Amino acid sequence: MKLVVVGTGQGGSNIADEFVALGQWVWNNRRVRIFTGTESDPLAKGVFAVNLGAGDLYGLEHIPQTDDHTILLGTTDEFRGRGAGKVNADGAEQARRDSRKIVSTIRDHGDVYSADAIMVIATTAGGTGSGSVGVIVDVLKEEFKKPVYAMLVLPFENQYDEPDSVINTATCLKKVLENSKADAVFLVDNQKFARKQDAMGVNFATINRKIADSFMDILCVGEETDRRYIGEVLDANAVIRILKGPTVIGVSHAAVPMSRKPRGGGLFGRIRNTERAQQHFSVSKAQIERAQTVVTQALAELSLDCEYYEDGKVLYDAQHVLGLFSGPANEATEEIVEMMDNTFAELVPGAGRRKGTYPGRTSDTISVTAIVANIGEGKAMDRIEWFYREAANMMNTSRDRREGRGRRWEDISKLSDVLPNL
Repeated sequence: MKLVVVGTGQGGSNIADEFVALGQWVWNNRRVRIFTGTESDPLAKGVFAVNLGAGDLYGLEHIPQTDDHTILLGTTDEFRGRGAGKVNADGAEQARRDSRKIVSTIRDHGDVYSADAIMVIATTAGGTGSGSVGVIVDVLKEEFKKPVYAMLVLPFENQYDEPDSVINTATCLKKVLENSKADAVFLVDNQKFARKQDAMGVNFATINRKIADSFMDILCVGEETDRRYIGEVLDANAVIRILKGPTVIGVSHAAVPMSRKPRGGGLFGRIRNTERAQQHFSVSKAQIERAQTVVTQALAELSLDCEYYEDGKVLYDAQHVLGLFSGPANEATEEIVEMMDNTFAELVPGAGRRKGTYPGRTSDTISVTAIVANIGEGKAMDRIEWFYREAANMMNTSRDRREGRGRRWEDISKLSDVLPNL
């Protein structure tokens, strides 16, 4: 699945920057391109950064700091590259004013017509990204008539008492989830990836890397050309068909004991070989138990918690669920793939299911990528409701305090009436 990626605002651009690093690693190690372009093109061809603040663009390491890939908004207005100052209404307005600049840059330099989809990334608590992401989604959808996805990264919990952060997040969610043309909206919780003992700079870098890495196998599997690594394929259309509405993604890994990797085994080994090396039943039992743990952990590691509880059991409410099993070929047995499908059927009841395998690319780990699309009842919906409710309360409180300050100053100014004017 080939993407064009557009990061907007500081946080969104830094995540897009990490996607370039991912694309470079994938090309160097797998000879697979996950962004638009050809083998002779730069690997950053299909990735762009948009911002009102010039200083934030200087911090990019992998996206070229040239006007064909970094798009500075507001250069002819009062902002002059100084940023939105956490006022997301300004971010939205500047994206509208410079929409032709955004579209023309991406059209002229991004090889968009070879892309399967476009992803626009932003953090929700700031100004530029929070305000512009919905506008950019709409103009790109209108221009290119391709699937356009948004990725919204929610703030840390220590920002939940900041009115600007909460109100920006709520208005961003309202615009993108309810009033934009986004085909799907990936929701990511910063807090799930944060480690309290790490410095903030380290946390941001780690979070951005983990977010990008979550998409690695799902983007690679449909672009794989080496027949040794082609299993039950999830091509771009299979993924596109399930990506609707609020969506989350999760990945889990487990090490495979080196001594338990018989040669020529598994579903894909049997396709290539007429005979299968026999193994003790305990090895197969361990394989299934290991894979079962990884499948359930992938749901636990979803980018935003969205489970609900029914009769004491953890379940997920969604229209679709997708599972991709990656690992050594001998690990992807029919029994394990069936177990993965049955687990999703049990834990995401009533959801349409897609499954695929990506064999052989890793020699010492197995992993499962889970995508749960068009989520409903559960913690994610509760979180969004909290932001809407809390933002409304904070706006009312802020208005009351502002009016109170105004009245107090009026009262004080009356005392100065008897004083002479200088």
